[in-house]
Amino acid sequence: MVHWINILGILFVPLAFLLEYFGGGIKYRFHPLNLMASVSRFIEKFFYKISNGIVSGIFFNLLSISIVSIIFSAIFIILLALLSPLAAVLFSLFILTSFLSLGGLKSEGKKIYSSLKKENLDSARENLLSLAGRDRGKLGVPEVSRAVIESIAENAGDGIGSVIFYFTAGLIEGLVLFHVIHQKYLFENPVVAAIFSATSGAVSYKMVNLLDSLTGHRNERYEKFGKFSAKFDDSMNYLPFRITAYFMLLSVFILNLFSGFKNKKYNFKESLLSYKRFKWAHPSPNAAQLESIMAGALMTRLGGVNYYEDKKSERPVIGFENYADAGPRGISSALKIIFSASVLMAIFYGIICGVSLMILN
Repeated sequence: MVHWINILGILFVPLAFLLEYFGGGIKYRFHPLNLMASVSRFIEKFFYKISNGIVSGIFFNLLSISIVSIIFSAIFIILLALLSPLAAVLFSLFILTSFLSLGGLKSEGKKIYSSLKKENLDSARENLLSLAGRDRGKLGVPEVSRAVIESIAENAGDGIGSVIFYFTAGLIEGLVLFHVIHQKYLFENPVVAAIFSATSGAVSYKMVNLLDSLTGHRNERYEKFGKFSAKFDDSMNYLPFRITAYFMLLSVFILNLFSGFKNKKYNFKESLLSYKRFKWAHPSPNAAQLESIMAGALMTRLGGVNYYEDKKSERPVIGFENYADAGPRGISSALKIIFSASVLMAIFYGIICGVSLMILN
């Protein structure tokens, strides 16, 4: 049993990527993110009744993250105690797979791409709801395409890069703690301890990210109450988004190389120039890190004016003046960029996790 757990631990990251890629388009009611959202909504009602201010929002965040982390820990330990270490590890694999988003992006992006190619704009607008929260009723083909490309770029960060970053950090922390404080009273196998700590890191991060998507909005309800959610998410994403940006640049370079450097679908030189010029051109300190690379690679203008709940939101345009408006073809190219970047990250973080397990086991 221990032998198989060790092998599973070493293959954990690439296996999670593979499972999510081929099954990420499957939707079901009791998805872990849906359950986490339900927990946060319940807690939000309590704290919002007390106050809609910043302090109340801080306690709402901290309690939500703590409760979800405790629930995960309890399920893991119960499976470990009543069934087997393998059951607990497989549960963690299910959780990590649920947090990744490459397969989901592929599924939703292809739906919208197909609708636009068939000139079914209403269907494209309807499907956009799963990727972007902006008003969709009056969006034309360029605006729908732009929304999808922006969403694909940003999700490469918070739905792939950041998740696996905090999983890897948690795994290393778990291995170190196992040997420093000798956790054998709870975990007999360092691999089980490491995967527990790694998945706990991913759970905590994903809860922070989810709270931002639920309450980190600049509107009347959440202007103060959700301010901490937005800032906390920004701080958690700061480092992993920049690491992801380098993998995205490498992805563009590889695609450019294998398709011929004159191929205009993946322009590496422009992705570098755009990244240097526009990586701060967004209200978020992180989003433009990835959107600027995507804009340059596709030579497509991103950013600009959006509408949320009938309110106009003006953002800087990302991309040089000679860049074209977004179109359906850009969606297909963006998906390929994110796929290759995800493969590179799966290999990179998988090697770090595997080597750490072999050295510190």
